[in-house]
Amino acid sequence: MKPIRTLLIPCLLLISISGLTGCDQVMEVLNKQKANGKAIGAACRHSGRALEDCYRRNPRIAKADIFAGWKEMNEYMLAKKLDVVPPPPDLPATSAIPKAAANIAAPTEEGEGGDTAEKDHASAPAHAKTE
Repeated sequence: MKPIRTLLIPCLLLISISGLTGCDQVMEVLNKQKANGKAIGAACRHSGRALEDCYRRNPRIAKADIFAGWKEMNEYMLAKKLDVVPPPPDLPATSAIPKAAANIAAPTEEGEGGDTAEKDHASAPAHAKTE
């Protein structure tokens, strides 16, 4: 019975130590997510966005992390007497495609793509010589 015990104790120690080697990587990922949430919350406060808007814009981020960052930035801005930096206006959903890309993709009267290079050449004045 004694030889089994002498093998069992080191094996159990080895298994328990090998199980703990990945914990630092798991904690690193969790800390990055928390730091990301705090940064998002701080940016929302700095730009003057309401906390609820920040939650709505970032549904995959933990609300507690967003609030922690928002609160820290609020306290900092009050202490330093900083003004809000207004964010750029939101783009409407319809203007997300640039006009140049819409011209290329849109069919023309001839049924081709909207490439204008051939049209410009064809509509050149008659008196202009092209060589």
